Amino acid sequence: MSKLYIIPNSNDFKPGIRKKAIKREVIIGPTAIKFVTIAIVAVLFIIYLTQSTANASRSIKVRDAADQKANYEEIQTRLEDEKTRLESLNRINQETEKVQMEPVSQVDHLRAGDRDLARN
Repeated sequence: MSKLYIIPNSNDFKPGIRKKAIKREVIIGPTAIKFVTIAIVAVLFIIYLTQSTANASRSIKVRDAADQKANYEEIQTRLEDEKTRLESLNRINQETEKVQMEPVSQVDHLRAGDRDLARN
């Protein structure tokens, strides 16, 4: 029968005591510092790109909405002008229907010799 031996980091071989086989220390060397620095810079760059893209798309939407608003205002102005024109034409038609010509009962004609009488 073979026994399983665990070689602990604490160099303590007393039976019945819990031993730690893995170190709980983190050793940071120059390579790890470079890797962590590059990772942090990459994450910050991605966040910056995301925010700038969101701001750009938001400004495009605002500009499109402003253009659409200006277009609608121009259409509204044209429609108001057309409405005014149609109302005035309608009013003219109504006024001409009200005015009726009266028949003439007697027509007086002037002759060439009667011009002197007409001037007096």
